[in-house]
Amino acid sequence: MKTILKFIPINRQPLGIILLVLFVGFLSCKKNDSTVMNTTVNYSGSFVKSTSTVVTSATGTVTAKFDPTTLVLTYTVTWSGLSANAAAMHFHDAGPVIAPITGFTAGMSGTFSSTVTLTAAQATDLAAGKIYVQIHTSINPGGEVLATLIKGSTNTTATTTGGGYMY
Repeated sequence: MKTILKFIPINRQPLGIILLVLFVGFLSCKKNDSTVMNTTVNYSGSFVKSTSTVVTSATGTVTAKFDPTTLVLTYTVTWSGLSANAAAMHFHDAGPVIAPITGFTAGMSGTFSSTVTLTAAQATDLAAGKIYVQIHTSINPGGEVLATLIKGSTNTTATTTGGGYMY
């Protein structure tokens, strides 16, 4: 005896419409990639005597990158030749202390890196060259050296986020 398999009868017209709708739906999906432009601004400064009356042979630099989107300043302070161990370091804004620098090694020379978040007004002053770093010692408690941050180059990088597909 011969067995004939009977398949489920399918009407070709509705099947074609269903496949067409699925195909068009898939083509209308777009990849969920977005590109974010990250811009950072480079700053640098070299240490000079805080006042004309300070006697020091100290030198050093401050280098920094500022992200205007997050208002975060990432910096590195390098110093050498202080008259005594560094006792205090601060960021100043045209005079007043705006942020202490803590965690550095109290030495006559050294390097320290960290970040500080500025306010919008401080970011404006940074761009105007009003922000400086000052190092204080026991011999020069009013400040031995300071370095004004001067705007350098601007770096723009593209970051792709997301992935996958969305409707």
